[in-house]
Amino acid sequence: TLPASTIIKMLQPAPTSTTRPKCVPPKVDNAPVEDPSDSATEWISFVLERLVSRGLVLQVLHSAGGKGVSTTPEQVVLISCIRQAVDDYQLSLPPPTDSGEFDMRRLSVTVKSSNEKSPHPLWGRGDGLRTAVPVLHSLANEAEKMRLRALTLQTSCGGVLPTEEYEGELNCTNHILHDIRDILAQCLGKSTSQAYNDQCILAEARSVLGRDTSLIANCCEDLARIVDVSLTKNSGKSARELKLSSHEQETAISTVRLIGNLVYQCQHNQDLLRSTVVLPMADLDAGNSNKDANVLVRTGLHVLLSATSLGIACFTLREWCIVAI
Repeated sequence: TLPASTIIKMLQPAPTSTTRPKCVPPKVDNAPVEDPSDSATEWISFVLERLVSRGLVLQVLHSAGGKGVSTTPEQVVLISCIRQAVDDYQLSLPPPTDSGEFDMRRLSVTVKSSNEKSPHPLWGRGDGLRTAVPVLHSLANEAEKMRLRALTLQTSCGGVLPTEEYEGELNCTNHILHDIRDILAQCLGKSTSQAYNDQCILAEARSVLGRDTSLIANCCEDLARIVDVSLTKNSGKSARELKLSSHEQETAISTVRLIGNLVYQCQHNQDLLRSTVVLPMADLDAGNSNKDANVLVRTGLHVLLSATSLGIACFTLREWCIVAI
């Protein structure tokens, strides 16, 4: 005979709150559809989420890639889903408090367990610092490859633009580049958690990306390109008549956010931003160097100051530039 407590537990309904997707049985023809969700899609998303959260984002991204250096529309969809997962994770974090850990110490055990945050979508199921920094480093290198591919498709040779592998490859490449930079900017932002391990991960990642990649210099160059082109295109117009395309606005904001989060509490990156020489686009396209006498010398900090002039045409750009400065 089973104990009464065991029988009561067996009679209780199974809990419905679970992270596993539900298997939806196939519907017969002409039957009303109550739930439009697709169980196969949910399981695929579930598997990809688990793989990416273990630090395998680059392997998953390359598995959907094409031949050579070209990008694919499948990669655009995949990186957009990862970006959305990072967005959801950041929004789910509790707001920072001035009292730090004191408020959490006053909570009961039950409240603490219910407020426990979900694992990070890029390395939450990995090995902490050993997973987070290599993942962010690999994403930064991938962004540099995407940037070079986009510049190659935009640069004409003898008045002829390079041929795309498929129609719309440049748009896909720019979209992936923007999403990866936005992911990096969000992951490198100031953590709402006061945990020592989280702060160490962010500090180490900023230092590694500043020393081992050209991310800061390339971001400053891309931002300078937007500033120079827009000011030249809108020359003679009033500030209210200044216009930027939606792609230029998204690129400018994500680039400034990334620069600001890279230099946050990192002396090396701050000095790098002040010393990085950014040539005007006309001189850069002509092949001039910063040693030429006619080239205007400006640094990444000057580019951020110049980008504030586009605030009229790009909402929140001036505020992000001020935060970065």
